[in-house]
Amino acid sequence: MSDKIIDRVLTYVDSPFKLFALIVMAVLAFVGYIFWSNQEFMRDAYKESKKLPEINDRADDVAAMLFKKTGASVVAVFKVNPLFNSRVLYRAYTKDGRDKSIEGIDVGLFSSNANNNADVVKLMSNEMPCAEYRYAQSEVGLWYIEKGVGFTCRVSIPPDNHRFVGQITVGWPEQPEHLPQTKFMLEIASAMMTKRGN
Repeated sequence: MSDKIIDRVLTYVDSPFKLFALIVMAVLAFVGYIFWSNQEFMRDAYKESKKLPEINDRADDVAAMLFKKTGASVVAVFKVNPLFNSRVLYRAYTKDGRDKSIEGIDVGLFSSNANNNADVVKLMSNEMPCAEYRYAQSEVGLWYIEKGVGFTCRVSIPPDNHRFVGQITVGWPEQPEHLPQTKFMLEIASAMMTKRGN
């Protein structure tokens, strides 16, 4: 039976166009079958993705609060997608206002820089890494140094270890005098930036 089907297909395919059309139809049929057989899984995945928090549009308010309460030199807000190893600079601020020239750069989540990777692991573990920043860890790090940053703190958005959809990095020329209070302000900023799903 299967020999007859193969013979008929080979008889039908007498030109490159028919071969191409046959391959396209086979691929479409396979993809359709995969979608149909996994429709419940994809529906559940879609529902779960709607529950994930998102970054809201309060970055201007967050930056203003951090400049006022922590004396920061720069504030950077990133959108993060751990699945795609993506970390895109969403908003960049100095004391003079927003710096759009650097926004939109994807520096990646994990990279070849060991210090960056250690900080990312801490962020995913609900820690808030703070340390001297003397050498750039990414292209955005060059911007930090250009703006006179010598010390940074990072916090995940939201400020818990169940989700990781964003990051706030704040920089100063030197370590802030009251670091515990500064970290508390960063937690507040992270909560302000979190838009909860339904």
